[in-house]
Amino acid sequence: MALRELRVSNLAVIEEARLSFDEGFSVLTGETGSGKSMCVNALRAALGGRLEPETVRTGAAAARVAAVFDNLSPRLRARRAELGIPDDDLITLSREVPVSGRATCRVDGALVSQAVLRELGDLCVDVTAQGTSHRMLRRTWQRDVLDAFAGQECATARAATANAVKAWRVAADAVATAQRAANTGAAELQRARDLVEDLAPIGIRSGEESELQAERLRLRHAARIAGCSLSLAEASGGDDQSAADRLAAAIGAGADLAAVDPALFTLLEDADALVDRLRELALDARRHAEEITVDEVRLTAIEERLDTLTRVIRRHGSLESALGELDRATALVASIDGESGAIGSLETAAEARRSDAARAAAALSAIRTSAARRLERAVTTELRSLELPHARFRVVLTRSLDVDGVDTGDGTPVRCGHSGIDEVDFRLAPNRDSVPMPIDEGPSGGELGRLALALSAVVTEEDAPVLVLDEVDTGIGGETAARVGDVLARIGRGRQVIAITHRPEIAARAVAHVTITKRDRPGGPHATAAVVTDDERVREIARLMSGRTTEAALIRAAELLEEGASGDRCTPGVRTM
Repeated sequence: MALRELRVSNLAVIEEARLSFDEGFSVLTGETGSGKSMCVNALRAALGGRLEPETVRTGAAAARVAAVFDNLSPRLRARRAELGIPDDDLITLSREVPVSGRATCRVDGALVSQAVLRELGDLCVDVTAQGTSHRMLRRTWQRDVLDAFAGQECATARAATANAVKAWRVAADAVATAQRAANTGAAELQRARDLVEDLAPIGIRSGEESELQAERLRLRHAARIAGCSLSLAEASGGDDQSAADRLAAAIGAGADLAAVDPALFTLLEDADALVDRLRELALDARRHAEEITVDEVRLTAIEERLDTLTRVIRRHGSLESALGELDRATALVASIDGESGAIGSLETAAEARRSDAARAAAALSAIRTSAARRLERAVTTELRSLELPHARFRVVLTRSLDVDGVDTGDGTPVRCGHSGIDEVDFRLAPNRDSVPMPIDEGPSGGELGRLALALSAVVTEEDAPVLVLDEVDTGIGGETAARVGDVLARIGRGRQVIAITHRPEIAARAVAHVTITKRDRPGGPHATAAVVTDDERVREIARLMSGRTTEAALIRAAELLEEGASGDRCTPGVRTM
Protein backbone atom coordinates (compact mmCIF):
# COMPACT_ATOMS: atom_id res chain seq x y z
CA MET A 1 0.00 0.00 0.00
CA ALA A 2 1.32 3.44 -0.84
CA LEU A 3 -0.02 6.99 -0.54
CA ARG A 4 0.61 8.62 -3.91
CA GLU A 5 -1.02 12.02 -3.52
CA LEU A 6 -2.60 14.18 -0.82
CA ARG A 7 -4.68 17.16 -1.97
CA VAL A 8 -5.77 19.82 0.50
CA SER A 9 -7.92 22.86 -0.25
CA ASN A 10 -9.04 25.67 2.09
CA LEU A 11 -8.14 23.90 5.32
CA ALA A 12 -6.98 26.26 8.11
CA VAL A 13 -3.77 27.95 6.91
CA ILE A 14 -3.56 25.77 3.79
CA GLU A 15 -5.24 27.42 0.81
CA GLU A 16 -4.16 24.88 -1.79
CA ALA A 17 -1.58 22.09 -1.53
CA ARG A 18 -0.81 18.95 -3.45
CA LEU A 19 1.85 16.54 -2.22
CA SER A 20 2.84 13.41 -4.13
CA PHE A 21 4.67 10.50 -2.52
CA ASP A 22 6.72 7.52 -3.64
CA GLU A 23 8.06 4.57 -1.65
CA GLY A 24 10.39 4.76 1.34
CA PHE A 25 10.82 7.01 4.37
CA SER A 26 9.87 10.69 3.99
CA VAL A 27 9.72 13.55 6.49
CA LEU A 28 7.76 16.78 6.79
CA THR A 29 9.35 19.64 8.70
CA GLY A 30 8.60 23.30 9.32
CA GLU A 31 8.22 25.98 11.94
CA THR A 32 5.77 25.41 14.77
CA GLY A 33 2.30 26.37 13.52
CA SER A 34 3.30 26.23 9.87
CA GLY A 35 0.71 23.58 9.04
CA LYS A 36 2.60 20.28 9.34
CA SER A 37 0.10 18.68 11.66
CA MET A 38 -2.70 20.15 9.57
CA CYS A 39 -1.45 18.00 6.67
CA VAL A 40 -1.85 14.95 8.92
CA ASN A 41 -5.28 16.19 10.01
CA ALA A 42 -6.21 16.52 6.33
CA LEU A 43 -5.12 12.93 5.75
CA ARG A 44 -7.09 11.79 8.79
CA ALA A 45 -10.17 13.56 7.40
CA ALA A 46 -9.76 11.85 4.01
CA LEU A 47 -9.61 8.54 5.89
CA GLY A 48 -12.93 9.22 7.64
CA GLY A 49 -11.74 11.06 10.76
CA ARG A 50 -13.39 14.12 12.24
CA LEU A 51 -13.03 17.49 10.58
CA GLU A 52 -14.90 20.39 12.11
CA PRO A 53 -16.41 23.23 10.01
CA GLU A 54 -14.36 25.66 12.12
CA THR A 55 -11.21 24.44 10.36
CA VAL A 56 -12.45 25.71 6.97
CA ARG A 57 -10.19 28.53 5.79
CA THR A 58 -11.62 31.98 6.44
CA GLY A 59 -13.60 33.20 3.45
CA ALA A 60 -13.93 29.76 1.82
CA ALA A 61 -17.23 27.93 1.43
CA ALA A 62 -15.80 24.46 2.15
CA ALA A 63 -12.62 22.53 2.88
CA ARG A 64 -11.73 19.60 0.60
CA VAL A 65 -9.23 16.81 1.16
CA ALA A 66 -8.41 13.77 -0.97
CA ALA A 67 -5.90 10.93 -0.64
CA VAL A 68 -4.91 8.69 -3.57
CA PHE A 69 -3.39 5.22 -3.00
CA ASP A 70 -2.00 2.44 -5.17
CA ASN A 71 -0.51 -1.03 -4.58
CA LEU A 72 -3.90 -1.88 -3.09
CA SER A 73 -4.23 -4.90 -0.82
CA PRO A 74 -6.55 -7.77 -1.85
CA ARG A 75 -8.67 -7.09 1.24
CA LEU A 76 -9.17 -3.45 0.21
CA ARG A 77 -10.04 -4.42 -3.36
CA ALA A 78 -12.54 -7.01 -2.11
CA ARG A 79 -14.26 -4.53 0.23
CA ARG A 80 -14.49 -1.95 -2.55
CA ALA A 81 -16.09 -4.57 -4.81
CA GLU A 82 -18.62 -5.40 -2.07
CA LEU A 83 -19.61 -1.72 -2.10
CA GLY A 84 -20.28 -1.92 -5.85
CA ILE A 85 -17.43 0.45 -6.75
CA PRO A 86 -15.58 -0.53 -9.97
CA ASP A 87 -12.11 -2.01 -9.53
CA ASP A 88 -9.07 0.09 -10.40
CA ASP A 89 -5.35 0.15 -9.67
CA LEU A 90 -5.88 3.36 -7.64
CA ILE A 91 -8.34 4.28 -4.90
CA THR A 92 -9.25 7.86 -3.97
CA LEU A 93 -10.72 8.67 -0.55
CA SER A 94 -12.07 12.21 -0.28
CA ARG A 95 -14.01 14.45 2.05
CA GLU A 96 -15.69 17.83 1.66
CA VAL A 97 -16.66 19.81 4.75
CA PRO A 98 -18.73 22.97 4.12
CA VAL A 99 -18.97 25.85 6.53
CA SER A 100 -22.65 25.01 6.89
CA GLY A 101 -24.48 21.83 5.98
CA ARG A 102 -23.48 18.19 5.94
CA ALA A 103 -20.04 16.91 5.00
CA THR A 104 -19.78 14.44 2.11
CA CYS A 105 -17.55 11.37 1.88
CA ARG A 106 -16.57 9.70 -1.40
CA VAL A 107 -14.63 6.68 -2.59
CA ASP A 108 -13.55 6.97 -6.22
CA GLY A 109 -16.24 9.61 -6.61
CA ALA A 110 -19.03 7.42 -5.20
CA LEU A 111 -20.86 8.75 -2.16
CA VAL A 112 -20.37 6.63 0.98
CA SER A 113 -21.05 7.02 4.68
CA GLN A 114 -18.36 8.28 7.03
CA ALA A 115 -18.27 4.82 8.66
CA VAL A 116 -17.47 3.18 5.31
CA LEU A 117 -14.81 5.81 4.55
CA ARG A 118 -13.23 5.18 7.96
CA GLU A 119 -13.31 1.42 7.40
CA LEU A 120 -11.46 1.73 4.08
CA GLY A 121 -9.13 4.35 5.54
CA ASP A 122 -8.05 1.92 8.27
CA LEU A 123 -6.97 -0.49 5.54
CA CYS A 124 -4.88 2.22 3.86
CA VAL A 125 -3.07 4.13 6.61
CA ASP A 126 -2.03 3.66 10.22
CA VAL A 127 -1.72 7.16 11.72
CA THR A 128 0.28 7.24 14.94
CA ALA A 129 0.19 10.42 17.03
CA GLN A 130 1.96 10.87 20.35
CA GLY A 131 3.05 7.25 20.18
CA THR A 132 -0.33 5.56 19.84
CA SER A 133 -2.76 4.50 17.17
CA HIS A 134 -6.17 2.92 17.44
CA ARG A 135 -4.93 -0.02 15.39
CA MET A 136 -1.98 -0.70 17.69
CA LEU A 137 -4.19 -0.88 20.80
CA ARG A 138 -6.58 -3.44 19.32
CA ARG A 139 -6.01 -6.94 20.69
CA THR A 140 -6.98 -8.48 17.35
CA TRP A 141 -4.19 -6.46 15.69
CA GLN A 142 -1.72 -7.61 18.32
CA ARG A 143 -2.65 -11.21 17.55
CA ASP A 144 -2.27 -10.59 13.83
CA VAL A 145 1.18 -9.06 14.39
CA LEU A 146 2.29 -12.10 16.40
CA ASP A 147 1.00 -14.40 13.64
CA ALA A 148 2.76 -12.37 10.97
CA PHE A 149 6.02 -12.66 12.93
CA ALA A 150 5.50 -16.43 13.31
CA GLY A 151 5.50 -16.79 9.53
CA GLN A 152 4.04 -19.28 7.08
CA GLU A 153 3.83 -22.14 9.58
CA CYS A 154 1.46 -20.05 11.67
CA ALA A 155 -0.55 -18.93 8.63
CA THR A 156 -1.07 -22.58 7.63
CA ALA A 157 -2.06 -23.57 11.17
CA ARG A 158 -4.45 -20.61 11.44
CA ALA A 159 -6.16 -21.58 8.16
CA ALA A 160 -6.47 -25.19 9.36
CA THR A 161 -8.00 -23.97 12.64
CA ALA A 162 -10.49 -21.76 10.83
CA ASN A 163 -11.59 -24.68 8.63
CA ALA A 164 -11.89 -27.03 11.60
CA VAL A 165 -13.92 -24.53 13.62
CA LYS A 166 -16.20 -23.91 10.65
CA ALA A 167 -16.86 -27.66 10.26
CA TRP A 168 -17.51 -27.96 14.01
CA ARG A 169 -20.03 -25.12 13.99
CA VAL A 170 -21.85 -26.58 10.98
CA ALA A 171 -22.12 -29.91 12.81
CA ALA A 172 -23.26 -28.17 16.01
CA ASP A 173 -25.93 -26.27 14.07
CA ALA A 174 -27.18 -29.55 12.66
CA VAL A 175 -27.55 -30.93 16.17
CA ALA A 176 -29.41 -27.80 17.30
CA THR A 177 -31.76 -28.01 14.30
CA ALA A 178 -32.52 -31.67 15.00
CA GLN A 179 -33.16 -30.94 18.68
CA ARG A 180 -35.52 -28.09 17.81
CA ALA A 181 -37.32 -30.39 15.43
CA ALA A 182 -37.65 -33.06 18.13
CA ASN A 183 -39.24 -30.49 20.43
CA THR A 184 -41.66 -29.22 17.80
CA GLY A 185 -45.30 -29.35 18.83
CA ALA A 186 -47.81 -31.63 17.15
CA ALA A 187 -49.72 -28.69 15.63
CA GLU A 188 -46.62 -27.25 13.96
CA LEU A 189 -45.65 -30.68 12.66
CA GLN A 190 -49.13 -31.19 11.21
CA ARG A 191 -48.95 -27.80 9.48
CA ALA A 192 -45.64 -28.83 7.96
CA ARG A 193 -47.09 -32.15 6.75
CA ASP A 194 -50.11 -30.34 5.23
CA LEU A 195 -47.84 -27.88 3.44
CA VAL A 196 -45.70 -30.68 1.98
CA GLU A 197 -48.83 -32.58 0.91
CA ASP A 198 -50.23 -29.44 -0.73
CA LEU A 199 -47.16 -28.09 -2.51
CA ALA A 200 -44.96 -31.09 -3.25
CA PRO A 201 -47.27 -32.63 -5.92
CA ILE A 202 -47.48 -29.29 -7.76
CA GLY A 203 -43.76 -29.33 -8.51
CA ILE A 204 -43.30 -25.54 -8.62
CA ARG A 205 -39.95 -24.01 -9.50
CA SER A 206 -38.53 -20.52 -9.24
CA GLY A 207 -39.18 -18.31 -12.29
CA GLU A 208 -41.76 -20.68 -13.77
CA GLU A 209 -44.57 -18.11 -13.82
CA SER A 210 -42.70 -15.57 -15.96
CA GLU A 211 -41.57 -18.30 -18.40
CA LEU A 212 -45.14 -19.56 -18.87
CA GLN A 213 -46.52 -16.05 -19.30
CA ALA A 214 -44.02 -15.41 -22.10
CA GLU A 215 -44.87 -18.70 -23.81
CA ARG A 216 -48.61 -18.01 -23.50
CA LEU A 217 -48.16 -14.63 -25.16
CA ARG A 218 -46.32 -16.23 -28.11
CA LEU A 219 -48.98 -18.92 -28.53
CA ARG A 220 -51.79 -16.37 -28.45
CA HIS A 221 -50.16 -14.46 -31.30
CA ALA A 222 -48.79 -17.47 -33.21
CA ALA A 223 -50.91 -16.87 -36.32
CA ARG A 224 -49.90 -13.22 -36.56
CA ILE A 225 -46.23 -14.06 -36.00
CA ALA A 226 -46.31 -16.64 -38.79
CA GLY A 227 -48.14 -14.21 -41.13
CA CYS A 228 -45.65 -11.43 -40.45
CA SER A 229 -42.74 -13.80 -41.15
CA LEU A 230 -44.27 -14.87 -44.48
CA SER A 231 -44.83 -11.24 -45.47
CA LEU A 232 -41.18 -10.52 -44.78
CA ALA A 233 -40.14 -13.55 -46.86
CA GLU A 234 -42.28 -12.56 -49.83
CA ALA A 235 -41.29 -8.90 -49.74
CA SER A 236 -37.57 -9.58 -49.53
CA GLY A 237 -37.17 -12.52 -51.93
CA GLY A 238 -40.38 -14.35 -52.64
CA ASP A 239 -41.10 -13.72 -56.35
CA ASP A 240 -40.25 -11.51 -59.33
CA GLN A 241 -41.71 -8.51 -57.55
CA SER A 242 -39.61 -9.01 -54.40
CA ALA A 243 -37.01 -6.50 -53.34
CA ALA A 244 -34.16 -8.91 -54.08
CA ASP A 245 -35.32 -9.66 -57.64
CA ARG A 246 -36.07 -6.05 -58.46
CA LEU A 247 -32.67 -5.00 -57.14
CA ALA A 248 -30.96 -7.78 -59.11
CA ALA A 249 -32.69 -6.59 -62.30
CA ALA A 250 -31.47 -3.05 -61.71
CA ILE A 251 -27.91 -4.34 -61.22
CA GLY A 252 -28.05 -6.22 -64.52
CA ALA A 253 -29.31 -3.17 -66.39
CA GLY A 254 -26.34 -1.08 -65.27
CA ALA A 255 -23.60 -3.69 -65.27
CA ASP A 256 -22.12 -2.52 -68.58
CA LEU A 257 -21.69 1.00 -67.21
CA ALA A 258 -19.65 -0.01 -64.15
CA ALA A 259 -16.38 0.44 -65.99
CA VAL A 260 -17.37 3.95 -67.08
CA ASP A 261 -18.19 5.39 -63.67
CA PRO A 262 -16.20 4.31 -60.55
CA ALA A 263 -18.91 5.65 -58.24
CA LEU A 264 -21.54 3.55 -60.03
CA PHE A 265 -19.23 0.53 -59.71
CA THR A 266 -19.19 0.99 -55.93
CA LEU A 267 -22.98 1.36 -55.82
CA LEU A 268 -23.44 -1.83 -57.84
CA GLU A 269 -21.12 -3.73 -55.52
CA ASP A 270 -23.12 -2.54 -52.48
CA ALA A 271 -26.38 -3.44 -54.21
CA ASP A 272 -25.10 -6.92 -55.03
CA ALA A 273 -24.32 -7.51 -51.35
CA LEU A 274 -27.81 -6.35 -50.43
CA VAL A 275 -29.35 -8.86 -52.87
CA ASP A 276 -27.57 -11.70 -51.07
CA ARG A 277 -28.66 -10.40 -47.66
CA LEU A 278 -32.30 -9.97 -48.81
CA ARG A 279 -32.42 -13.54 -50.06
CA GLU A 280 -30.95 -14.78 -46.78
CA LEU A 281 -33.61 -12.75 -44.95
CA ALA A 282 -36.32 -14.34 -47.08
CA LEU A 283 -35.06 -17.85 -46.24
CA ASP A 284 -34.80 -17.07 -42.50
CA ALA A 285 -38.27 -15.51 -42.39
CA ARG A 286 -39.87 -18.42 -44.26
CA ARG A 287 -38.11 -20.93 -42.02
CA HIS A 288 -39.38 -19.08 -38.91
CA ALA A 289 -42.94 -19.04 -40.29
CA GLU A 290 -42.80 -22.79 -40.81
CA GLU A 291 -41.63 -23.34 -37.22
CA ILE A 292 -44.59 -21.42 -35.76
CA THR A 293 -47.52 -23.64 -34.80
CA VAL A 294 -50.90 -22.73 -33.38
CA ASP A 295 -51.07 -25.20 -30.45
CA GLU A 296 -54.39 -24.77 -28.69
CA VAL A 297 -53.80 -27.81 -26.50
CA ARG A 298 -50.50 -26.38 -25.19
CA LEU A 299 -52.13 -22.97 -24.69
CA THR A 300 -54.91 -24.53 -22.59
CA ALA A 301 -52.36 -26.43 -20.49
CA ILE A 302 -50.40 -23.24 -19.85
CA GLU A 303 -53.56 -21.37 -18.80
CA GLU A 304 -54.40 -24.13 -16.32
CA ARG A 305 -50.86 -24.21 -14.94
CA LEU A 306 -50.84 -20.41 -14.50
CA ASP A 307 -54.15 -20.63 -12.62
CA THR A 308 -52.55 -23.13 -10.24
CA LEU A 309 -49.48 -20.94 -9.75
CA THR A 310 -51.70 -17.89 -9.15
CA ARG A 311 -53.42 -19.71 -6.28
CA VAL A 312 -50.02 -20.61 -4.80
CA ILE A 313 -48.80 -17.01 -5.10
CA ARG A 314 -52.01 -15.67 -3.56
CA ARG A 315 -51.54 -17.97 -0.57
CA HIS A 316 -47.76 -17.62 -0.07
CA GLY A 317 -46.88 -14.22 -1.58
CA SER A 318 -44.58 -15.52 -4.33
CA LEU A 319 -43.26 -18.75 -5.78
CA GLU A 320 -39.92 -18.14 -4.05
CA SER A 321 -41.67 -17.81 -0.67
CA ALA A 322 -43.65 -20.98 -1.33
CA LEU A 323 -40.48 -22.87 -2.23
CA GLY A 324 -38.77 -21.61 0.93
CA GLU A 325 -41.68 -22.72 3.11
CA LEU A 326 -41.75 -26.09 1.35
CA ASP A 327 -38.02 -26.62 1.96
CA ARG A 328 -38.38 -25.83 5.65
CA ALA A 329 -41.45 -28.00 6.04
CA THR A 330 -39.82 -30.90 4.18
CA ALA A 331 -36.71 -30.64 6.39
CA LEU A 332 -38.87 -30.56 9.54
CA VAL A 333 -40.94 -33.58 8.52
CA ALA A 334 -37.85 -35.50 7.48
CA SER A 335 -36.08 -34.73 10.76
CA ILE A 336 -39.09 -35.84 12.80
CA ASP A 337 -39.67 -38.97 10.73
CA GLY A 338 -36.02 -39.91 10.99
CA GLU A 339 -35.60 -38.77 14.56
CA SER A 340 -34.89 -42.16 15.98
CA GLY A 341 -31.13 -42.38 16.29
CA ALA A 342 -30.53 -39.28 14.13
CA ILE A 343 -29.76 -36.86 16.96
CA GLY A 344 -27.32 -39.27 18.54
CA SER A 345 -25.51 -39.68 15.23
CA LEU A 346 -25.35 -35.93 14.70
CA GLU A 347 -24.05 -35.38 18.23
CA THR A 348 -21.31 -37.94 17.65
CA ALA A 349 -20.28 -36.20 14.43
CA ALA A 350 -20.33 -32.78 16.12
CA GLU A 351 -18.15 -34.06 18.97
CA ALA A 352 -15.66 -35.41 16.46
CA ARG A 353 -15.53 -32.04 14.73
CA ARG A 354 -15.05 -30.34 18.12
CA SER A 355 -12.05 -32.60 18.76
CA ASP A 356 -10.63 -31.73 15.34
CA ALA A 357 -10.99 -28.02 16.17
CA ALA A 358 -9.33 -28.53 19.57
CA ARG A 359 -6.31 -30.26 18.01
CA ALA A 360 -5.93 -27.61 15.32
CA ALA A 361 -6.25 -24.77 17.86
CA ALA A 362 -3.74 -26.41 20.21
CA ALA A 363 -1.20 -26.75 17.39
CA LEU A 364 -1.72 -23.08 16.45
CA SER A 365 -1.32 -22.04 20.10
CA ALA A 366 1.97 -23.92 20.38
CA ILE A 367 3.33 -22.10 17.32
CA ARG A 368 2.23 -18.76 18.78
CA THR A 369 3.80 -19.52 22.17
CA SER A 370 7.16 -20.20 20.55
CA ALA A 371 6.89 -17.14 18.30
CA ALA A 372 5.90 -14.95 21.28
CA ARG A 373 9.23 -15.64 23.02
CA ARG A 374 11.18 -14.81 19.85
CA LEU A 375 9.14 -11.64 19.30
CA GLU A 376 9.79 -10.54 22.89
CA ARG A 377 13.54 -10.86 22.41
CA ALA A 378 13.56 -9.10 19.03
CA VAL A 379 11.41 -6.17 20.15
CA THR A 380 13.28 -5.77 23.44
CA THR A 381 16.55 -5.57 21.50
CA GLU A 382 15.09 -2.85 19.27
CA LEU A 383 13.75 -0.92 22.27
CA ARG A 384 17.17 -0.89 23.88
CA SER A 385 18.69 0.45 20.69
CA LEU A 386 16.10 3.22 20.94
CA GLU A 387 17.46 4.33 24.30
CA LEU A 388 15.14 2.33 26.52
CA PRO A 389 18.00 0.30 28.06
CA HIS A 390 15.91 -1.41 30.71
CA ALA A 391 12.74 -1.97 28.68
CA ARG A 392 11.10 -5.38 28.68
CA PHE A 393 8.49 -6.36 26.14
CA ARG A 394 6.12 -9.22 26.89
CA VAL A 395 3.58 -11.12 24.81
CA VAL A 396 0.94 -12.68 27.06
CA LEU A 397 -1.29 -15.44 25.68
CA THR A 398 -4.49 -16.10 27.61
CA ARG A 399 -7.65 -18.14 27.12
CA SER A 400 -11.27 -17.61 28.20
CA LEU A 401 -13.33 -20.32 29.86
CA ASP A 402 -16.34 -21.48 27.86
CA VAL A 403 -18.39 -24.55 28.75
CA ASP A 404 -19.39 -24.82 25.10
CA GLY A 405 -15.80 -24.42 23.90
CA VAL A 406 -13.02 -26.93 23.20
CA ASP A 407 -10.80 -28.98 25.50
CA THR A 408 -7.19 -28.92 24.33
CA GLY A 409 -6.16 -31.69 26.70
CA ASP A 410 -6.14 -30.24 30.20
CA GLY A 411 -9.80 -30.87 30.95
CA THR A 412 -10.74 -27.17 30.82
CA PRO A 413 -13.10 -26.06 28.03
CA VAL A 414 -12.04 -22.73 26.50
CA ARG A 415 -13.51 -20.40 23.89
CA CYS A 416 -12.40 -21.16 20.33
CA GLY A 417 -13.01 -19.01 17.27
CA HIS A 418 -11.77 -19.04 13.71
CA SER A 419 -8.50 -17.48 14.95
CA GLY A 420 -8.01 -20.12 17.63
CA ILE A 421 -8.10 -20.10 21.41
CA ASP A 422 -5.48 -17.44 22.15
CA GLU A 423 -6.08 -13.88 23.27
CA VAL A 424 -2.88 -11.93 22.69
CA ASP A 425 -1.89 -9.03 24.94
CA PHE A 426 1.24 -6.89 24.31
CA ARG A 427 2.78 -5.51 27.50
CA LEU A 428 5.66 -3.14 28.16
CA ALA A 429 7.83 -2.38 31.16
CA PRO A 430 9.88 0.67 30.12
CA ASN A 431 11.98 0.87 33.31
CA ARG A 432 14.03 -1.52 35.40
CA ASP A 433 11.66 -1.58 38.37
CA SER A 434 8.36 -1.41 36.49
CA VAL A 435 6.02 -4.32 35.83
CA PRO A 436 5.01 -5.08 32.22
CA MET A 437 1.62 -3.43 31.72
CA PRO A 438 -0.88 -3.69 28.85
CA ILE A 439 0.09 -1.04 26.32
CA ASP A 440 -3.29 0.71 26.64
CA GLU A 441 -2.78 1.22 30.38
CA GLY A 442 0.77 1.93 31.51
CA PRO A 443 3.37 3.28 29.04
CA SER A 444 3.67 6.94 28.07
CA GLY A 445 3.13 8.27 24.56
CA GLY A 446 6.87 8.50 23.88
CA GLU A 447 7.45 4.95 25.10
CA LEU A 448 4.57 3.65 23.00
CA GLY A 449 5.98 5.51 20.01
CA ARG A 450 9.26 3.64 20.33
CA LEU A 451 7.39 0.37 20.82
CA ALA A 452 5.47 1.02 17.60
CA LEU A 453 8.76 1.60 15.78
CA ALA A 454 10.31 -1.53 17.28
CA LEU A 455 7.34 -3.68 16.22
CA SER A 456 7.38 -2.22 12.70
CA ALA A 457 11.12 -2.90 12.48
CA VAL A 458 10.92 -6.59 13.39
CA VAL A 459 7.53 -7.61 11.95
CA THR A 460 6.71 -7.52 8.27
CA GLU A 461 2.95 -7.35 7.92
CA GLU A 462 1.44 -8.60 4.70
CA ASP A 463 -0.23 -5.71 2.84
CA ALA A 464 0.83 -3.35 5.64
CA PRO A 465 -0.83 0.08 5.48
CA VAL A 466 1.12 3.29 5.12
CA LEU A 467 2.72 4.29 8.45
CA VAL A 468 2.23 7.99 9.26
CA LEU A 469 3.82 9.34 12.44
CA ASP A 470 2.88 12.75 13.81
CA GLU A 471 5.44 14.27 16.21
CA VAL A 472 7.52 11.10 16.16
CA ASP A 473 10.28 12.87 18.12
CA THR A 474 8.22 13.61 21.25
CA GLY A 475 10.42 13.34 24.33
CA ILE A 476 13.63 12.30 22.56
CA GLY A 477 16.77 14.01 21.36
CA GLY A 478 20.39 13.58 20.34
CA GLU A 479 21.54 9.99 19.94
CA THR A 480 18.02 8.60 20.54
CA ALA A 481 16.68 10.68 17.68
CA ALA A 482 19.43 9.40 15.40
CA ARG A 483 18.56 5.82 16.27
CA VAL A 484 14.86 6.48 15.73
CA GLY A 485 15.79 7.86 12.32
CA ASP A 486 17.80 4.72 11.54
CA VAL A 487 14.84 2.52 12.50
CA LEU A 488 12.44 4.57 10.39
CA ALA A 489 14.78 4.31 7.41
CA ARG A 490 14.95 0.55 7.89
CA ILE A 491 11.15 0.27 8.13
CA GLY A 492 10.89 2.36 4.98
CA ARG A 493 12.61 -0.36 2.98
CA GLY A 494 9.55 -2.58 3.43
CA ARG A 495 6.65 -0.14 3.63
CA GLN A 496 5.93 3.53 3.07
CA VAL A 497 6.67 5.72 6.11
CA ILE A 498 5.85 9.42 6.45
CA ALA A 499 6.87 11.27 9.61
CA ILE A 500 6.53 14.80 10.98
CA THR A 501 9.59 15.74 13.00
CA HIS A 502 11.49 18.62 14.57
CA ARG A 503 14.66 16.60 15.01
CA PRO A 504 17.46 17.08 12.47
CA GLU A 505 18.86 13.61 13.20
CA ILE A 506 15.58 12.03 12.05
CA ALA A 507 15.06 14.34 9.09
CA ALA A 508 18.61 13.67 7.82
CA ARG A 509 17.90 9.94 7.57
CA ALA A 510 14.85 10.26 5.32
CA VAL A 511 15.13 9.55 1.62
CA ALA A 512 12.98 12.60 0.88
CA HIS A 513 12.27 15.83 2.73
CA VAL A 514 9.33 18.24 2.43
CA THR A 515 9.08 21.55 4.24
CA ILE A 516 5.87 23.32 5.18
CA THR A 517 6.22 27.12 5.21
CA LYS A 518 3.64 29.63 6.45
CA ARG A 519 3.58 33.25 5.29
CA ASP A 520 1.30 36.09 6.31
CA ARG A 521 -0.72 37.61 3.46
CA PRO A 522 -3.44 40.24 3.32
CA GLY A 523 -6.09 37.51 3.07
CA GLY A 524 -4.67 35.59 6.03
CA PRO A 525 -1.87 33.08 6.69
CA HIS A 526 -0.88 30.96 3.71
CA ALA A 527 1.01 27.64 3.95
CA THR A 528 2.93 26.02 1.12
CA ALA A 529 4.73 22.69 0.77
CA ALA A 530 7.94 22.19 -1.14
CA VAL A 531 10.48 19.41 -1.53
CA VAL A 532 13.99 20.41 -0.47
CA THR A 533 17.19 18.91 -1.84
CA ASP A 534 20.89 19.67 -1.89
CA ASP A 535 21.74 23.07 -0.36
CA GLU A 536 18.11 23.83 0.54
CA ARG A 537 17.93 20.64 2.55
CA VAL A 538 21.21 21.42 4.29
CA ARG A 539 19.81 24.80 5.34
CA GLU A 540 16.59 23.20 6.61
CA ILE A 541 18.53 20.63 8.67
CA ALA A 542 20.65 23.52 10.06
CA ARG A 543 17.48 25.42 10.98
CA LEU A 544 16.14 22.36 12.81
CA MET A 545 19.41 22.18 14.76
CA SER A 546 19.74 25.74 15.99
CA GLY A 547 16.94 27.82 14.54
CA ARG A 548 19.53 29.66 12.41
CA THR A 549 21.66 28.81 9.42
CA THR A 550 25.06 29.65 10.87
CA GLU A 551 28.24 28.38 9.25
CA ALA A 552 28.76 25.87 12.05
CA ALA A 553 25.15 24.68 11.79
CA LEU A 554 25.49 24.25 8.02
CA ILE A 555 28.65 22.18 8.42
CA ARG A 556 27.03 19.95 11.04
CA ALA A 557 23.85 19.64 8.91
CA ALA A 558 25.92 18.43 5.96
CA GLU A 559 27.59 15.88 8.24
CA LEU A 560 24.19 14.62 9.44
CA LEU A 561 23.00 14.20 5.86
CA GLU A 562 26.13 12.25 5.00
CA GLU A 563 25.49 9.99 7.98
CA GLY A 564 21.87 9.53 6.90
CA ALA A 565 22.85 8.74 3.33
CA SER A 566 25.31 6.02 4.34
CA GLY A 567 24.21 2.42 3.97
CA ASP A 568 21.43 0.94 1.87
CA ARG A 569 18.76 3.55 1.17
CA CYS A 570 15.52 3.52 -0.81
CA THR A 571 14.90 5.77 -3.78
CA PRO A 572 13.65 9.32 -3.12
CA GLY A 573 10.10 9.31 -1.93
CA VAL A 574 8.32 12.67 -2.17
CA ARG A 575 7.52 15.09 -4.92
CA THR A 576 5.60 18.33 -4.54
CA MET A 577 3.38 19.31 -7.41
